[in-house]
Amino acid sequence: MKIRLPFLSCLLMLLVTAAACGVVHENIVINSITPSQGSTRGGEEVTITGRGFDSGSTVLFGDRQGEIVSATATEIVAESPSSGGTTEQVDVTVTNTAGETVTRIGGFNYVSMLAAVNWTSNDVGLFSADSEEHALTAFTGSPFSPQGTAPRGAALDVSAGLLFVTNGNSATMMVFSVSWADGTLTPVEGAPFAVSAVGPVAAALDTSLKLAFTANNTSGTISIFSYDAATGVPTLLGTQASSGTGVLDIACDPGTRLVFVSNSGSSDVSIFSYDALGTMTEAAGSPKVVDGTNPAGIALDHGRRLLYVANSGSTDMAAFTYDATGVLTKVAGSPFASNGTAPYDIVLDTSRGFLFVANSGSNTVHSFTYSSAGVLTQVAGGESGSNGTAPMAMDVDVEHNTLFIANRGSNDIQVKTYDDAGVLTNAGNATTSGGTGPFNLVFIP
Repeated sequence: MKIRLPFLSCLLMLLVTAAACGVVHENIVINSITPSQGSTRGGEEVTITGRGFDSGSTVLFGDRQGEIVSATATEIVAESPSSGGTTEQVDVTVTNTAGETVTRIGGFNYVSMLAAVNWTSNDVGLFSADSEEHALTAFTGSPFSPQGTAPRGAALDVSAGLLFVTNGNSATMMVFSVSWADGTLTPVEGAPFAVSAVGPVAAALDTSLKLAFTANNTSGTISIFSYDAATGVPTLLGTQASSGTGVLDIACDPGTRLVFVSNSGSSDVSIFSYDALGTMTEAAGSPKVVDGTNPAGIALDHGRRLLYVANSGSTDMAAFTYDATGVLTKVAGSPFASNGTAPYDIVLDTSRGFLFVANSGSNTVHSFTYSSAGVLTQVAGGESGSNGTAPMAMDVDVEHNTLFIANRGSNDIQVKTYDDAGVLTNAGNATTSGGTGPFNLVFIP
């Protein structure tokens, strides 16, 4: 088909006239988005480069608006909004003040993670945790070294992006900086850090005061650190005797400034208050017997001031209420049967009042409801196999009713979902922990 010259001349004249009147604009374009991945919690500073932007441009991540940090004609820095806990890939849309819009399809990926602390292979596996498919996928570079031996305890400051791991046989604590952007764990400067004790097996944090506590099994002590939220570097403040033997786990309630320690050897729980400087004082009545033997994992409901302890030697769970000073009062009916053998870890869904216990001897997980007074009731149909051997640790994604289980004997992680009654259902096949002897799990939203 031939185009007549008069038509071309008219078209050229129209374009020149339009340009003179300011109708024709440079197209708005996205060239790059960095990083293209971040936490489901939001808060990631995302740099968008391109052209056609201006100081009044807006950015959408899916249908959620990001907060503009800075904007020029060629670069926008926007803070990613929360996805409400959902892992998903969303479009990124930029609109300038002239109303011009450009969209990068699938431009940003929201991720959650799960860290598995592998006691035998001396490493930490890191996985992307899909909230819809309930699938775990190891990140490139996983597992990561804690630069010590027998890593076991772990605690997370999610706002600061810091993961703390205790190295039981090297008397150190590793601090990792967590990157949602590329799924990596990077040791902070100077790591690992000496705990000035022997056998650190568990860790707990007060993220408001930026205090870290380690439970030291062999020494029978607690090490107290302050840490810098920006750098992650901890400073040892001192140690405190646990007043019991065979320390196994530690938990912290920042609201009441209380620390609880399970003493497996003496079958009791020690309770300490602490101040803003980390100075600890043992509470009245501490240590408190658990009416069972060999207490291991501890779980707290801060809002209801409830303490649960897995008694691995007596196949039951102790339950206590506690007041602001740390005085424990046994819940009516405590201890409660775990309905399995060698219960080792307990995790709570405090929003729904569910308790899950891992019975390492019988390779089962049981779910319970608990009342505001702390009374436990077995969920009908709430028994489930761990789909592996020696389940030792759990964590929960409460936004998506998902329970993660570490099977130390079979070196894997099982994912289960639970319904509004607390009934557990398998969600896919078990995933290797990335090493051997997984002893702890940390969900990182």
